[in-house]
Formats: sequence, structure tokens, C-alpha cells
Amino acid sequence: MPSVSFPPPLRPGRRGLAPLLAALACPAVARAQQAATLPGTTQHDLDSASGQPFRVFLHVPDGAPPPGGWPLVTVLDANAVMGLVVDTLRLLAFLPREAGIRSAAVVAGIGYRSEGPYDLARRSYDLTPPPQRELPAAEGRPARRIGGADALLDFIEAVAKPLAARAAPVDATRQALLGHSLGGLCTLHALFTRPKAFSGYVAGSPSIWWQEGAILAEAGRFAARADRPAGRRLLLTVGGHEQAPAPWHDPAWGPRMAAIRMVDNAREMADRLRPLPGLEVDFALLPGEGHMSAFPQAVQRGLRFLLAG
Repeated sequence: MPSVSFPPPLRPGRRGLAPLLAALACPAVARAQQAATLPGTTQHDLDSASGQPFRVFLHVPDGAPPPGGWPLVTVLDANAVMGLVVDTLRLLAFLPREAGIRSAAVVAGIGYRSEGPYDLARRSYDLTPPPQRELPAAEGRPARRIGGADALLDFIEAVAKPLAARAAPVDATRQALLGHSLGGLCTLHALFTRPKAFSGYVAGSPSIWWQEGAILAEAGRFAARADRPAGRRLLLTVGGHEQAPAPWHDPAWGPRMAAIRMVDNAREMADRLRPLPGLEVDFALLPGEGHMSAFPQAVQRGLRFLLAG
């Protein structure tokens, strides 16, 4: 399978051609222009059972695995953050005892066959809980499908996890899911509806407000289950500037930010779940961070949370 690469951009016009012509004339410069790669990482274009196309980014650490196999961390929105996740993991694993982790991990990043960081139409469907339905166009936004999270989680179980297990020894008891925003919502949905699929969950800035807070009903059903497995761990994170505008935000965003209650919703979800037996819950407010800047912080804290125990 091809390795993940990041080719240098080519600009049109004479000025854009000049560096290329110089590189062709100088082999040393030409070698310097080769694409960079993400160490230990390959990409795989695979389809779900229903024919939906995905791109799975798979990272396998260097060295010998732990006796029980590597932990497996599945990451959503991988086009945007696979590089961040892998580099953070490599940095932490360089001195694991200093970083507070037991080992590195295999990472399966779930993404799409596109070059941009996000495929907004696909993630609106793949990362949102059922029911499946169409949202009409509104406020300049085109119509879109929602409610496909179960199909995505089925793809992870049937395709992504077996791919990782074929590539390296994987510890079936230490498997985790990490997502942000709608990905954080999908992560909570996975915990509430299929808690045996993963042992660790990181829900960064979860969109608990989605569909008038429908995920709260799922949380209630999860709390009432008599068959909840023990040994599950959940980290909820949210940026300190996700409920009221930061100095750099447009003040017009204020009413919308207040209405969706990102900070309060995440904190209240943690408080609601913390008393449940068999579930370890941690909550982290990330000072000085907005919705997007909180994602890298959630990755760093999430990896340490998942790999420390």
C-alpha cells in the first residue's frame, strides 16, 4: 500500500516554473523536492458494505509491540489530523515514562478520498446518530443527509479494525475511539450504543446540542443498561472559548455560541456519567481555546489518557 505523502505545491506561470527548472538542472535540489512521508503510515482506499468509499490511514509504530500487542486508537476526521496524531504519538513514545504513557499505539484514521481536511457533506452523514434523514437547505447551507453513524461504526468493526490487526499485533482489550465536534458526538454514540466495541473513548468538543440534544436520551438508556461492560474510560474535553466569543471571534457569533452551550453540555455530560459503575470519566476544560484550536489539545490529552493505563 502506498505511504502517506505530502507533495510540494507547483505554482503556475514562469515564476512557478523557475524552481522546477532549477531543480532539474541540479540533482541535489531535485532530490530535496521529493515528497515527504509520514513515518510508519500507509493509506488504504476501502469501501463499506454498502459501497461507501473511505480512506483509512494506518500507522504502525517502530519496535517490538508490548506482550499483549499494541493498543489501537481509531481516529475520526483523519484527513485533518492524522499527521498531528502520529507525530504527537511518536513524540510521547520517544520517552514514554516521561510522557506518562505505557507504549505507543497503532492508529487507524478514518478519512475520505479527498485532499482537503474535511468533507463536510460526508461527515454530516457519517458522524451523526440515527435516524437517517434529509435536512433541507437553510441559511445558505445545501440540503444534506444525516444519521449514518451506525454505518460508519460498522465499517470500523468490519474493515478498519481487521486491517489494523493484519498489519500488526493488536491488543483486543485496549482499543479506543477519538473524535472531535460531530466526531465527539459520534464517539459518545458509540459508547452509549455499543460499549463493547472500545475500551476507551475521547470526545473532544462533542456536539451534544445536535438535533435538540437527542444524544441525552441515548445517555439515559446507557445508564439504565444492566449489561454495561466494566473497565470503560471516557475523556470529555472542550475549549474555554466555545460558549462565549474570544477576543478574536466575531461578536455576532455570541448568541449562537450561548444557545448551543458547548462548555455546559460537556461538563454536565461528564457529571451525569461519572457516578456510573464501571465507567471512569474525566473532563478537561481547555483554557484559551476555541472550537477548532481545541482539537490539537484534545488529541494530546486524549492520547495520554488512553495510553497511560
